[in-house]
Amino acid sequence: MKASKLATILPAALALSASVHASDSLSFDVTVESDHQQISDAQVSLWYAQAGQSPVLMAEGQSGHDGQVSFSENTRQDEGVYYLTAKGGTIQGKSVEKYRSLAILNSQQQGDIVLNELSTIGSLWPNAQQYAQNYGLSGSKNGLLIGSEQVQNLVDVQTGQFGATVLNGVNSADSETVARMNTLAALTALCGAEQARDLCDQYLAITHSDDTLEALSKIAQQPYLHTKALFDLFANAYVYPKGEQRRDTDFLPYLSYTPDDFALMVRFTGGGIYSPGRLMFDNEGQLWSGQNWMPGSQSGLSTAIGGGVVKMAPSGKPLSPPLVGYNSQGLDGSGWGTTVSKDKVWISTFNAKVGVFNLTGKALGPATINGQHGQLQGLATAPNGDVWVCDNQYNHMIRFPKGDYTKGEIVDVPGLKRPFAVAVDNNNVVWVTNNGSMTVTRFEADNPGNAKQIKTGIAPRGLAIDSKGNVWVGANLSPGYPLPNIPKGTSIIDEFRISIENIFAHQADIPKTGNVTMISPDGKVVKSNLLDNEIYAAWGVSIDGADNVFVGNFLGTGFAQVCGEDTSNCPAGTKTGDLIHSYKSGVMQEATDTMVDDAGNVWVANNWNVISALTDKNPERRTSTMGGGNGIVAVYGIAQPVKNPLIGQVRTNE
Repeated sequence: MKASKLATILPAALALSASVHASDSLSFDVTVESDHQQISDAQVSLWYAQAGQSPVLMAEGQSGHDGQVSFSENTRQDEGVYYLTAKGGTIQGKSVEKYRSLAILNSQQQGDIVLNELSTIGSLWPNAQQYAQNYGLSGSKNGLLIGSEQVQNLVDVQTGQFGATVLNGVNSADSETVARMNTLAALTALCGAEQARDLCDQYLAITHSDDTLEALSKIAQQPYLHTKALFDLFANAYVYPKGEQRRDTDFLPYLSYTPDDFALMVRFTGGGIYSPGRLMFDNEGQLWSGQNWMPGSQSGLSTAIGGGVVKMAPSGKPLSPPLVGYNSQGLDGSGWGTTVSKDKVWISTFNAKVGVFNLTGKALGPATINGQHGQLQGLATAPNGDVWVCDNQYNHMIRFPKGDYTKGEIVDVPGLKRPFAVAVDNNNVVWVTNNGSMTVTRFEADNPGNAKQIKTGIAPRGLAIDSKGNVWVGANLSPGYPLPNIPKGTSIIDEFRISIENIFAHQADIPKTGNVTMISPDGKVVKSNLLDNEIYAAWGVSIDGADNVFVGNFLGTGFAQVCGEDTSNCPAGTKTGDLIHSYKSGVMQEATDTMVDDAGNVWVANNWNVISALTDKNPERRTSTMGGGNGIVAVYGIAQPVKNPLIGQVRTNE
């Protein structure tokens, strides 16, 4: 690219943290455009964001008549994120002062960069909670890493076109993401190349914004608001030309119907991903998950080949081997059994093992346990370093003191009935869901014999602890639902089969069941029967950095966002426990877990898919390898960032 103007390198660029060491240089050739029309005289700025600090203005300049400007010989920094912004300018002599654009780069990107509608949308959504209108980009080290790496999945900022991931075969035709991006791009162009339509102010007024970057930021953070107004404006702005059946816009494909929300998401596959259970991030921004079954197998609830352990880079790229994942410890399928401590990954399995890995995927275990135990489910890491495991078959707990995987000990706790998930609060109080009953067991770690039983919905599954110590529990069934007969000692897989058959037997009379319970730190039920008739078989629960709650909507195929204890973080008029929004998509299947990353994105485990392939003893061959869910989905920018790994209660980076 031949640039028309050379930008000024600012002295402020020298005021970087001494902890950042210089290496080679970077150069950027930037084109500013709107709907394929170049913007001249735009104010273009090069920024550098580093964890825990205000972004630094590195260089600035104005775009030439061809929309181009260069930033040369910038010293590359070892850590942090570069990004570019553009403001105002003219298109064919007409001012576009309310048009602002953005491109957030990963560590490999330099050279040609395009600032346009798609680069702005694709950059903003994975960083929606880290980009402030009057402040710029800021976040934790892992938050900035994940946010910048995820941009490339939506957009290639070097061309200004869609990224490869959102266009691949497991995304493009199964999701509204591309059409949502194009619809938003067409709306944003009303303040740019399409300003002649004289609708820019109407677009900005919908979100009470002063420019396009502010409008898109607000849409990204709360994508369920203003959907009808935004779509109606798009439809009115880009009418069908007479005799044509395609709207008058270059952004194709676009939405044909009002969306439920403007959330953007992509699905990741590969690396052994198939029927993921629990999701966990480590302290390097990598995602780990044990898998129920092996990809390509005809696994179900009658016969199965268990899956391995999946590891994904901050970008979503699978790092574990295809099909088997990481598995050299005799692990044969994992359900809710994944936790990450400071330097290890722990996996419990259907074949009664606990696998232990370091963060590179090297096998350290299997762990040693000093007594008889059965098939295992949930794990949790306590703030003091203890690792707890649920023995779902033999109704006791296993503890690894201080995370020593060679010293697992059986812990008898009264009241346990098929313990499923475990979490430990900051006072070393252990909380366990009993999916064979309708209780959560609460006990002090050093006094398990004095356990307390707390009533919840039937067959509680996941639970999570907010920053105040409140415990939120998702249950498969609502009180009064007809219970299945699950004999003592039943295997995990047989229990799933009996439970799902029971649900289907009553589906005609009870089309939805399941709820959420909120429990105070001292074990009192604060709110019960939340989301009744709004969720179908609640499963995993996660908390974000503002104590909002995210619940897997297993048979409802998606997940729910729920207002937490602090209602100031919720839409106006919303009370604690109210449903904020239900997220669904063609790339989401029967979802178990939801997990919040350090940038504020929500990750969803596609656990089951074609249920008949799991339940039929002689399944249809065409779908016999499709029983497990296909992929892990990242939904961008809808949560407040947290500090991972999840150890004890939810943590923020503040």
